[in-house]
Amino acid sequence: MTRTYLIRFCNFVILALVQVLIFSNIHLFGYATAYIYLLFILKLPRLTSRNELLMWGFFLGLIVDIFGNTPGINAMAATAVAFTRNSIMSAFITKETADDFIPSVHNVGVARYLSYALVCLLQFYILLFILELFTINYPIPLLINVSSSCLLTMLFIAVAEFFTRK
Repeated sequence: MTRTYLIRFCNFVILALVQVLIFSNIHLFGYATAYIYLLFILKLPRLTSRNELLMWGFFLGLIVDIFGNTPGINAMAATAVAFTRNSIMSAFITKETADDFIPSVHNVGVARYLSYALVCLLQFYILLFILELFTINYPIPLLINVSSSCLLTMLFIAVAEFFTRK
C-alpha cells in the first residue's frame, strides 16, 4: 500500500515538474497549450475514491497555478475533471475489470482510451478557458483554444501511452 502511494507521489512530482518547467512554456501559435499533468488523473486506478481523486486533482492544479501565476484556474478545472472522472470512465470502460485496474491503451484499446481521455480533456479545457477569458462573448477564440489545446494534449498523451509498458 505504501509502495503504491510512493509511486503515485513520484509520478505526481514528475508530471508537475514536467508541466511547470516545459509544457507551461509552450504555446503553439498563441493558442495551443498542453497540460500533460492531467495524465496523472487519467491514469489513477479505477476504484480510486472520489475524495482521493479530488485531492490529487486539486493539488496538481494548485502547483501549476502557483508556478504559472494563475489564480486557481487550473486547480478548479483539474478538480472538476477529478470529480467526474469515474463517471466518464464508466461510460467507456466495462465494469468487469479488476478493482486495481489502471486505464491505458494496452488495457482497453486505443479507441476507448482515447475517447475517455478526450472527454476528460474537453471538460478541462472548456472550464479552463472560460475561466481564463471570463466571458463567452468570443466563441471563436474559445473554440480555437479548446480544440487546439485538446489536440496537442491528446498527441502528447498518445505518445506517452505508446512508450509505456503493459
